[in-house]
Amino acid sequence: MKKNNQQIVSSQIAGNILVVLPKFIGDAVNCTPALQLLKDLYPTKSITLFVRPHLAEMFKRETDYCVIVDERFDNNKPISMWAQAKILKNANIELAVIMRNSLSEAILCFLASIKYRVGYAKNGRSPLLTHKLKLDENHHYIFRYCRLVNEPHGNPFSSIPKTAIVKEPSLLIPKQNKKSIGVYFGGKNKGLRHYPNELSFVAMVDIAKNIDCTFYIFGDNGELEDTQQLQERLNHQKIDSVVLAGKTSIITMIDAIGELDLLLTIDSGPMHIAAAFNIPFVAVVGLGTSPWSVVAPKVTNAITLIANGDQLLEKDIINEIKPHHVSEAALKLLDH
Repeated sequence: MKKNNQQIVSSQIAGNILVVLPKFIGDAVNCTPALQLLKDLYPTKSITLFVRPHLAEMFKRETDYCVIVDERFDNNKPISMWAQAKILKNANIELAVIMRNSLSEAILCFLASIKYRVGYAKNGRSPLLTHKLKLDENHHYIFRYCRLVNEPHGNPFSSIPKTAIVKEPSLLIPKQNKKSIGVYFGGKNKGLRHYPNELSFVAMVDIAKNIDCTFYIFGDNGELEDTQQLQERLNHQKIDSVVLAGKTSIITMIDAIGELDLLLTIDSGPMHIAAAFNIPFVAVVGLGTSPWSVVAPKVTNAITLIANGDQLLEKDIINEIKPHHVSEAALKLLDH
């Protein structure tokens, strides 16, 4: 943070606190340690989370926070930036911590006349921020979010809390003697992150040969065809599986993941949800949207399989991770 940014003194903040959360679920989960730091700094203040509509239900479960939905992205009746700024202005907010690096969020907080506006100096936002930090791309995302709280307040904290979200019991994952193994390898819509069905199938068959289990295959509507094809192949081998792709909302997916014994996953939102619940997972990592070092969950009960072969074609990189690598890691985590 630049030296001319005056340190924020928590005891001198009279108004409420606003946190502008990212739009992707994995990034939002990774903001939860920073939220804990804010709660420690402002135990008596109202902390409001500004979230996209699809994340609202997830964070409304958090009784320690208030939630304001970004109605600019309401699918039915979106409002203007000016109208949204007016809503924020009426919320008596004195400090905004802007976790997203977009220009529009900085403009919004400026238009809402929020006194202190903290964020990274990216995308032409510097004139709109009262406390601007230089982004180090080598920093882990969780570190980046916590730094937005810690540094402007004079670095009162020396360690990062764990990610944490709220779940409720799920009817999608019944209690049974079998192991409940979640699978999220994406579909073709995940591009180079997708772990191909033919490899996924072999890995799952090998796991099922060694342990009595049911596979729960997650995905969105765009991944439904891929997951159904995978289930058909499993059915031919008489392996129990349930397709949840296209059948869950974010909140029901969260609850279902919270009931698993293990998750097989690519670098994804479900992976970060599992980490927040301390659910063991095997992460299959090819060419991601960010370097693995800056997104890897900070847990010890996971095995990460990172492609590191000689493939020159990007589409072949993830194929370096063989099915037996996946099955061996899964069985190790299940102590089989």
